[in-house]
Amino acid sequence: MDHALYVSFKPSLTARAIQFPSTKPEMVFLIAQSFVAADKHVTAPVCYNLRVVECSLAAAVLAKKLGLKRDLPQDAGPLAVSLRGLQDAYFEEKEGVKDNDKTSVLDFEQQLKALVKMTKDNLGQMDGYTREEISEILGMSVNQLNERYMSKFSVRAERFLLRQRALHVFTEAVRVLDFMSLLSSPPGDAESLPRQLGSILNETQKSCREQYDCSCPELDELCELALKAGAYGSRLTGAGWGGCSVHLVPEDKVDAVKEAWETEYYRKRFPEISEEKLAEAVVVSKPGSGSCIFRITGAEVV
Repeated sequence: MDHALYVSFKPSLTARAIQFPSTKPEMVFLIAQSFVAADKHVTAPVCYNLRVVECSLAAAVLAKKLGLKRDLPQDAGPLAVSLRGLQDAYFEEKEGVKDNDKTSVLDFEQQLKALVKMTKDNLGQMDGYTREEISEILGMSVNQLNERYMSKFSVRAERFLLRQRALHVFTEAVRVLDFMSLLSSPPGDAESLPRQLGSILNETQKSCREQYDCSCPELDELCELALKAGAYGSRLTGAGWGGCSVHLVPEDKVDAVKEAWETEYYRKRFPEISEEKLAEAVVVSKPGSGSCIFRITGAEVV
C-alpha cells in the first residue's frame, strides 16, 4: 500500500504509516537536483551553525520574555536547549499541562499556533538582536553569552534573527501536522486534496526562503519552473542552500515539468551538462510501501 511516514523523535523515536489517498490523476513526487553544493567549511558559520545558535537563542529569549521560572529542559540538541523544549516548559508551567509529551495531536497543534502569536508579540525586532541586546535579556555578560552559545562551533553574525527562525520552526511544525491531517482525513472533493497538499509545500518553500533563509536562487528557480509547468507544490528538501528540491506533480504533468527544467534550468545553467548527468538530475517517485523484510520459510515467502 502507498504510505507516507510520520516520524516523531520525542519522547522516543516512533514512526507511523499514513496511507496516501488515491487521486486521479495520480500524485507523483519529483526530486530535482540543483547541482549546487554548499561548502560547509566556508558557509557553516553563517548558515548551518548560525541557525542552530539562532533557534537556541530564540528559545532562551522567549523563555525570559514569557516569564518562565524554571530553566529550559536539557535535550540532545547541539546546545542542549530548543524551541521544542520551550514549548513543553511553557505549557507545563504556565498552562498546567502535566506532561506535554502526552498531549494530543490536536492540542499540540493549538499550542504551536499560540506560540506563533507569542513569538510575534515578544520578538518584535525584525532586523534581529545584537549580542548586547540578547545578553541583557538573558541576564548575562556578552562573554558569558559567547561561551554558552557560540563556543561549540564557529559562528559569524552581528545580528541574530530570532523572530524569523522561531516563526519558521513553529509554522513548519504546524504544516507537518496539517499535511498528516489531510492524508488521514482527506476532503470529500478528491481534486482538492493534491492542491491543498501542494499549498503546504509552497508555504514551506516561502518560509524557508523568507524566514529561515535557507533556500538559494537555484532552488527557487526549480520550484518556480515546476509550478508554472503544472506542479501542485514545490519545496527544497534537506538542509537547504543547495542540494535537492521535491515537487508534488500530477502524473500527467510529469513530462512537462521535466522538460521545463531541462530547457530552462539545466541546459541554461550548465550548458556543458552530459546526458548521463542530466538523466541523474531528476528522480520520479511515487508513495510506496518502503523498505521491508521478506522471511523465506521453505518454499514460501512470509
